[in-house]
Amino acid sequence: METIRIMKVKSLWMLTAILICGAMTMLTSCSNNDNATVVGPDPLAERLSGGAWYDIYEASGTAQEEGASDAEAAYSIVIDIYHFEADGTGDFQRCFFNDDSEEPVMVHGILGYGVFTYKTAADGTVAITLSNNWDQSYPQKWNVKYGNETITAKGVDGQTLTLIQADDETMAILNSFLDQNGGSDETKYDVNDYKPKDVDNSQWMKSLADSRLVADLSLPGSHDACTADGWYYKDLSIFAEASAKTQDLTIQEQLKVGMRVFDLRPERMHDGTSYVLRCSHGVMYTKMLVSEFFQQLKEFLADNPSEFCLLTVDLSATTDMKAWGKEFTELVSSAEFRSMFADFKPRLTVGEMRGHVLMLSRKEYAKQPVGGYCYGWGDDLELEKQTNGHITGADGVETPLWVQDYWGKWDRKGKDEAVLRMLEAAAGRDMTAEKPAWVINYPSAYFGLPLSDSYRENAVEANKVTVDWLSSHTGSVGIIYMDFAGMEKSPSYSAERLYETCGMTLVDCVIQQNQK
Repeated sequence: METIRIMKVKSLWMLTAILICGAMTMLTSCSNNDNATVVGPDPLAERLSGGAWYDIYEASGTAQEEGASDAEAAYSIVIDIYHFEADGTGDFQRCFFNDDSEEPVMVHGILGYGVFTYKTAADGTVAITLSNNWDQSYPQKWNVKYGNETITAKGVDGQTLTLIQADDETMAILNSFLDQNGGSDETKYDVNDYKPKDVDNSQWMKSLADSRLVADLSLPGSHDACTADGWYYKDLSIFAEASAKTQDLTIQEQLKVGMRVFDLRPERMHDGTSYVLRCSHGVMYTKMLVSEFFQQLKEFLADNPSEFCLLTVDLSATTDMKAWGKEFTELVSSAEFRSMFADFKPRLTVGEMRGHVLMLSRKEYAKQPVGGYCYGWGDDLELEKQTNGHITGADGVETPLWVQDYWGKWDRKGKDEAVLRMLEAAAGRDMTAEKPAWVINYPSAYFGLPLSDSYRENAVEANKVTVDWLSSHTGSVGIIYMDFAGMEKSPSYSAERLYETCGMTLVDCVIQQNQK
């Protein structure tokens, strides 16, 4: 348990490095309750105020809704949230989850909410006086203690908690939990109802001529491909689902609907006994080991020898790159997987690739790559800057690489135009060249805060823009990296909204582009 708590806090602090700064609505629910008394400024008030302090922890019990003795919910994970105002008032809120829930089974409940006044002492002690309009015995009093940028408090079961201050991304997630109010009666959308039925594109590459260049194909790609295969840390899964999910289909489901290019993030993490390479999205680690991902590709290609796959490799959370490089090299060079990987060359053909995987890494892990290394990959908006990259194979030969990967700004302005410019440029390439340009185009992106629903919001626009262009143009367009591949509609994190992500139509259009 202590190892999990340490890794959990470390992971949440690491999230700060990848956030977009911006103003967010704070947790102000009921903070102006008439029972709250303004007591004036306090020595630590300025440091405590301006956001929420929270902890996620494991605890078992049954939460009871206030005023409804028969309304109960079993829980195994709890989030405590404190919000302090500079004037000496604040509120306390609690969200309850069970092992199977990605949203609260109850918010607030008895002893799970209240507004308070507080005073601080020179030693960091914060004396809280809780008041509330609900039918309980008030006022209630307890102490928490501030020090070393954390607050020490007690959880629902009396265990000691270490609360940290929420950053913008975490604040948005906490707000989404609180807004759900423990599972409302609103319509809930089940993601399984929107997965494609009776779609089998397992052998769509069979019709491609062996002599055709891989660079001259149009290939559907899955951004952060493994994010539908479940999360490693149970008590962080609620955050991962809300912030790191970009796909609703598992790898096996993606392969079946026709995905052939996968964005792999093989982060190095300690699982309590040793270091392992795990498929991840930043600090959010999935249940799937990289070796398990490779095994799924190997089995699929054995069953469907007409097909082949491509991988792009990147990572952002691993700190010991020397150790990562050694372990990744050992894995991809192992007797189990080395024969699966193809060597890169500029005019690689379909015939040479069938039954194999081409791996292109943005990170160097050995003197010579298994596949190729990608250089000059950026997130620029202008086409001129997107066409300065290159791929280097194990033989040292360099081939042009064009990448449109504009993402993560505060708004979407310019994204759709960037996608279209790269589509036009790709279709106009000279494929007779000795070294034709390889193209990677990302409709995928988020804008604003890095939340799963931000990826969905972008997919609604960018996926449709790409579909519209492909429906009326000819020419190969390279790799098209998308979010929520194969999903025409994707339920929001709260399951209360459906996003028209157009994901199956986009996959079909990319595949059909090869026949035009």
